[in-house]
Amino acid sequence: MRSLLLVLLCALCTCLQAQILPKGMYLEGSLHFGKAFKHRSTITINLPDFSYGGELNFEVKTYGKKHWHERCGFPRWGVAVAYQYSGNAKEMGHCLAILPNITIDFFKRKNIRIFGRLGVGLGVVTRPYNRKNNSLNNMVGSYLNNNTSLRLGLALRVHKNLEIRPSSTFNHYSNAASTLPNLGINILTFQLSFCYMMNPVEEEDYIRLEKSERPKRNKRIQFSALFSMGFTELATNSGTKYPVWHSSIDAGLYITRNNRLKAGIEYDYIGSSYAFNKHSGSYPNNDFHWQASRISLFIADEIMIGRFAILAQVGFYVTQNIGQPWFMSIRLSGRYYFVDPYLKPAAPFVTITMKSHRIIAEYFSMGFGIAF
Repeated sequence: MRSLLLVLLCALCTCLQAQILPKGMYLEGSLHFGKAFKHRSTITINLPDFSYGGELNFEVKTYGKKHWHERCGFPRWGVAVAYQYSGNAKEMGHCLAILPNITIDFFKRKNIRIFGRLGVGLGVVTRPYNRKNNSLNNMVGSYLNNNTSLRLGLALRVHKNLEIRPSSTFNHYSNAASTLPNLGINILTFQLSFCYMMNPVEEEDYIRLEKSERPKRNKRIQFSALFSMGFTELATNSGTKYPVWHSSIDAGLYITRNNRLKAGIEYDYIGSSYAFNKHSGSYPNNDFHWQASRISLFIADEIMIGRFAILAQVGFYVTQNIGQPWFMSIRLSGRYYFVDPYLKPAAPFVTITMKSHRIIAEYFSMGFGIAF
């Protein structure tokens, strides 16, 4: 895997020599060093080694060519390819990821920035649990996983075309119980990166509109309806994958140009609960489906970045059925709108969501919906 780091660095050097990047398109190469840690007492393997890795990020700096750039504070978006050693080659192996990401500046002066970056993508773990060959690994049960990355850093512009970015980064790999076991991998690292900006965006390049020139919002209150589906395993690795069906409707109120608060009602149908109730014989036939149903009221905050959105949601159950883990739930979602909901009266979207109780993920789901 050390050769993969060399490949990433060579790819970065090749791109730098090409010098064909348009304004605002940057290349960032980084190395990171840290440690995976046990976050649950039930984890059965050790992670004795330090974690190390590398990342190549293709980054685009927005500067006002679209109306939402200024509205969102001129964020940066990118796509990264990354490698990370887990700290246990025999029982956990290595982690590879493709990571779409968004970066927002919290503080900015001429040659210094404090920034935060969120990345959510797909990760591959090379040594997941295997009943025969790797039975001690109860952290990850599948090759393919979600990879979520949180990064807080400092950017120092040491040259017109170069930024040095020391930062701290938290990486998480898991599959949200779609394949057991699924305690997840957490890795905390120090990351040092060098960002090459062949044609950087300067202060005079920003396109700023007067308030009277800005596009008008279509409506202040917008409704949304969605349907999604996921799968989850229960207790046994490589066992039955039970379907989960989810639907919801909500009303969202714009409180700023790129942020809205939502309130709504949602319904979950949990296939594993239906199977348990049917085979336990504890309920009459007409109760099977109801005992597998969960209804909750929720509030959510949606941060909109153009046609992308990130949602954090807290729901409170109004039902109390068999297998319901807690009185409340948490959802983290990403959405992509096919048209800009800020401007259009109806905006269809696709979504991916992770639902959890306390800190334990219950399932991932994917779906579609419409804002109107």
